[in-house]
Amino acid sequence: MPPSSTDKQTRALLDALARVLAPLVRLLIARGVTFQMASELLKRVYVQAAQRHFSADDAATGTRLSLLTGLNRKEIRRLTSDAADDKRPEDMTSFASAAHDLWCSGRRWRDRDGNPKPLPRHTSGRQASFDDLVRAITLDHRPSAVLAELLRLGYATEDGDGFVHVNPQAFLPQRGLEDRLQALGENLEDHARAATVNVLSKQPPFLERSVFSDELSAGSVEALARLAQGQWQRVHDETIRQAIAAEADDARAGRPGNMRMRVGMYFYAEEKKDEQ
Repeated sequence: MPPSSTDKQTRALLDALARVLAPLVRLLIARGVTFQMASELLKRVYVQAAQRHFSADDAATGTRLSLLTGLNRKEIRRLTSDAADDKRPEDMTSFASAAHDLWCSGRRWRDRDGNPKPLPRHTSGRQASFDDLVRAITLDHRPSAVLAELLRLGYATEDGDGFVHVNPQAFLPQRGLEDRLQALGENLEDHARAATVNVLSKQPPFLERSVFSDELSAGSVEALARLAQGQWQRVHDETIRQAIAAEADDARAGRPGNMRMRVGMYFYAEEKKDEQ
């Protein structure tokens, strides 16, 4: 009996999932995370996704969650009794990174040559201060807390005269493992969310495109990598400028600020494997 269209779609979905998981499983193995540990996590994610997206409310019955996930009701009870709340507050690192990005790209925070200005720690007169920079990002955290995180990450330094200096070259590879893993989780999560919504929607609503070429020399790849980095920097700076202006305009108009967004771009290259 030939496979049905549903079977073919499920097989295609699992094939796509295997490609997505392969580099992540490589990371898990490299960091000593066994299958048993990952399997326990996957069970929790299944239950949380079923509660959030496929139930009328978070009080879905064990039977309903069991039908959705394939886990038995005993497992459902165990996983829902001690599962951590997935609605975590924004991590301080996110605000520190946002402050660093604004400092490097916002006109108010740069000098005539386009370089980030050293900022006085506190507001004094009309001169822009570090406190002003943080308040342009968030009112939920004290500037001192954001500064402490910037200093920890190596994004900034503070001198003896009360000025804070940005480190504009504080790129991702200089961060510690935990910070890099946080960036991995945040970026891949939203990329996966966009891709999932696009697959499930009749008219895909999100931008998700890439460029592919497989007949390049190593030198050409390096040149294209530099091109992509330069293009991203322009998109990055302009998007931040527009987002800040839009937030201010929404606040003045009294529009609810209940939406979030993330814009990303990636570049990857490797030597081609010999075809069998």
